[in-house]
Amino acid sequence: MFDKRVIFPIICLIILLKSQGLKAQGPDIKFDVDTADFGVVSDGDSVVYDFWFTNIGKDSAKINQAYPACGCTYPTYTKGKIAPGARGKVHVVFHSKGFGGQSLVKEVIVINTGPERYARFKVKVVNAAFKKELEDYQKQMEQSNKKGRKKKKK
Repeated sequence: MFDKRVIFPIICLIILLKSQGLKAQGPDIKFDVDTADFGVVSDGDSVVYDFWFTNIGKDSAKINQAYPACGCTYPTYTKGKIAPGARGKVHVVFHSKGFGGQSLVKEVIVINTGPERYARFKVKVVNAAFKKELEDYQKQMEQSNKKGRKKKKK
């Protein structure tokens, strides 16, 4: 006699396997670097970065939209179809005005014909005067380290 309770798990398993097979065959993009570190920038400076990606799927991919996290970030992206194995990019411009004294993690949501992806960046925005002091201090430390190395060589 056939147990009816077995039908539902079997149907769920078939649906799961079919959906996994479709994902593997469709388009999918993979970023070379999905989180970039912009380092320390002065308040008011702009940072430009290209997030390069490869279509690792079996079908052509197409970026439909790249949504920024806020109005301080302006993304543009490769238009048209990206063939399997081909490369494209999401070009990001970040304007730091008004973020002085903050450490930020921002992202761009990339909507494409495959799974949704994120391009993230980290940045520490400092006031211009503080950045100048930091750079001067780093130069002094480098010079003192060089002098210390020279003395040890004698």
